[in-house]
Amino acid sequence: MRGEGERMGVVRILLPLPRALARVSPRVGGPLLGAALLRCLTPGWVWMRPQPPARRVAWSAEAVVAYRSLLVGEHPRRRDRDGLARALALYANALSLAGRHQDALMAADESLTIPGARTSRAQAASVLHTRAQTLTEAGRLEEALEAARECVAAYRHAVPRRRDRPMGTLAGALRTYALVLGGLGRAEESVAVYEECAGLLRDMSFRQQQRVQLVRPRVLVELTGGLRALGRYGEAVEVGAEAREATDEFPAWIYPEIMLPLRARLLTDLARCQDVTGDLPRARETSEQAVAVSRTLAERNAAIGEPWLVEALECLAHHLGRLKKTGEERLALGELADLCTRLTVGNPEVYEPRLAQALDDLAFCYEAEGADREAVEAGEQSVAAYRSAAERSPQTYEPELARALANLTHRYCGTGSPDAAVAAGREALAITRRLAESDWDTYQPLTPRRLRVLARALRHAGDDAGALACYEEAETILRELMEGTDPERYETGLAVTLSALATTLRTGAKAHLTGDRVDEAVTALRSLLALTRRTDQTDVHAACLTAFAVARAQAPDEVRSAWQRVTADPYPSFVYRIPASHKASATN
Repeated sequence: MRGEGERMGVVRILLPLPRALARVSPRVGGPLLGAALLRCLTPGWVWMRPQPPARRVAWSAEAVVAYRSLLVGEHPRRRDRDGLARALALYANALSLAGRHQDALMAADESLTIPGARTSRAQAASVLHTRAQTLTEAGRLEEALEAARECVAAYRHAVPRRRDRPMGTLAGALRTYALVLGGLGRAEESVAVYEECAGLLRDMSFRQQQRVQLVRPRVLVELTGGLRALGRYGEAVEVGAEAREATDEFPAWIYPEIMLPLRARLLTDLARCQDVTGDLPRARETSEQAVAVSRTLAERNAAIGEPWLVEALECLAHHLGRLKKTGEERLALGELADLCTRLTVGNPEVYEPRLAQALDDLAFCYEAEGADREAVEAGEQSVAAYRSAAERSPQTYEPELARALANLTHRYCGTGSPDAAVAAGREALAITRRLAESDWDTYQPLTPRRLRVLARALRHAGDDAGALACYEEAETILRELMEGTDPERYETGLAVTLSALATTLRTGAKAHLTGDRVDEAVTALRSLLALTRRTDQTDVHAACLTAFAVARAQAPDEVRSAWQRVTADPYPSFVYRIPASHKASATN
């Protein structure tokens, strides 16, 4: 290996000599220059760091020119045609790496159509591989899929000679095929190809593996992510452990621009899978490692590293929240919010919604720590970010805006801002009603929840009548939903609604009695008694008993008279409903 590197260095140092000779005598110096340039473009030692794309483009373009000049005139030699085809193949690859997609496709096509050139199967497969990768980078995935299939088939039948080894492998072709399938949303097929590729890599000898040192960690990392996307978390953890070994074995200093993003992605995916499989402490440890790697990457290259740092911080904050480490979660979310704020300036479509979510989560942390003012500020910033995102994409972010507004309503209530709470609650409800018009099954079940949030704000603002209307509408909607679907899904929401309704009626009846509004007190008592008749909830019955006891103690004659005047029925002497379960026990 050392000898290979030394030979490469010698060839690069001596390039000026064949260049000069080619200028003096193209027929003599041209083949030497072409061969030297191709040697520089296809090092035989994988541990040698490849040249930058710009230099590879320059070298391969120079090789193409050198071989083209040899085909001018009569009776060009076949080996010169072969050299031009090989130079064009390498030129296409270099152009693809440089992002010059159309030029790369043209060079790839020409390399396969040089008249009289002998193109080995491995070289033809390499050209097809370049086409597939270039089409993928250009976003032409359907065309890339066909090229990737042809590429895999070509490599399966290729028996590479020694000089063809740098022209790619079946493992690399399978990885590209899997990537294209994943990009087209065919996740199960993509994972199946990744698994075939991983199996192929595991069966290779140590010497063979040296030729795919960059392919193996990529395949294992991407397979881990694919398994996670399919919900196969246990398998993802197993493959992820193998991927960690592969990324650790390959020194990051050789290819930091490749290995550091791979490690950041792997550690983030692995942490989330460890969480799902029940190993939360390990998930936290892994996500902390992901943050550390992403910070290192961001310091080297902010454009590549900062997006991965966002992913890692989101992952870490999630696990810290699950572990109830509120202080540490707040610090992670603060860093995440600052980072997303900066990135939103250049890419609001991606980072503004993530900023909004980070701020909403940060508000919960402040709330848990008793920092109510900071919680409100973070909540207001979250709503502002979601509002901006919803202006660009209403269908995607209006539901999140409604949720953030509901959360902000609670925070306003807790800090003595009733008018702001009512305004936020009304907007959250209005958005949810509008969404339910177009997607009833998804958003109508959320309407009772938004009604309860608004009702609480109205109570804080002193509007008990408005709060009662919200609770009653929430009960009506929940009972309708329970008739049409599985009632167990809504039982908890109904119980919460009825409890809040009973409490509001009880406190309202007492307030009316205190203010000598006996008729209004009787109206509240009648509603409370009717509520008691339609539920077995103990707390509702207790509220009813308490309200009637207070009425008897505070204004018995006035309440009895008003009751009879309004209902034409005698004032009830017993208001507690015996639960059905108790009746059954007494009968037995």
